[in-house]
Amino acid sequence: MDYGAKMLQWAPFAAENAEPAGKLPTYGPAVNLGALNKVSDTPAFNEAKGYGDNVLKVYVNKFKETVIAVEVTEVPRDQMAAISGCKIEEGNHKNMRFQTTDAPPYGGMGFFVNKILDDGRDVFMGVFYPKVKAMLQGTEYNTNGDSITLANSKLQFTGSSCNSNDWRIYSDYFETEADAIAWLNGMFTGESTSIGDSPGAEVSAANLIKESL
Repeated sequence: MDYGAKMLQWAPFAAENAEPAGKLPTYGPAVNLGALNKVSDTPAFNEAKGYGDNVLKVYVNKFKETVIAVEVTEVPRDQMAAISGCKIEEGNHKNMRFQTTDAPPYGGMGFFVNKILDDGRDVFMGVFYPKVKAMLQGTEYNTNGDSITLANSKLQFTGSSCNSNDWRIYSDYFETEADAIAWLNGMFTGESTSIGDSPGAEVSAANLIKESL
């Protein structure tokens, strides 16, 4: 069971060779998007059905994209500019300008969660989305009336599959938070994965289940 989430990191695609064939993207330096409160992803699939002789003969279900809703206590202004493409004025004025010409860049995003397993172990697991793009949403502002309303900063991303066909990656279970942090940092540098390095080396989950029977 999940009971916590922490360390929301994002990094833009690298300026050169950002999407190598068969591999995860390459990234620039990662930044923290604020104190994490909540992440929800909602994958969408393209679906088709073919019937013959009055029965279902063919069913195709292909991943399309996922909407990733994020809530943090506060998004740092520089990070907001980085993920959304908005501009912060230089000089005496530091206004944040949202314009019709803003172009949010692609990047990778990850964090880690706390889990209690059925055997009672308290572990950490990393979650990584290799290819996301921010989608700015509307904002609600509340006055201070009879009660105080605390509102998180909300972000929304669209996640898609990268050139290795991955759209979300879960880490192994880690016994310490330090190991989870190292894994997350390593996903941005390529040190935490061998995806695409040796074709055929990965064993599918289906094969692992078959071998265990």
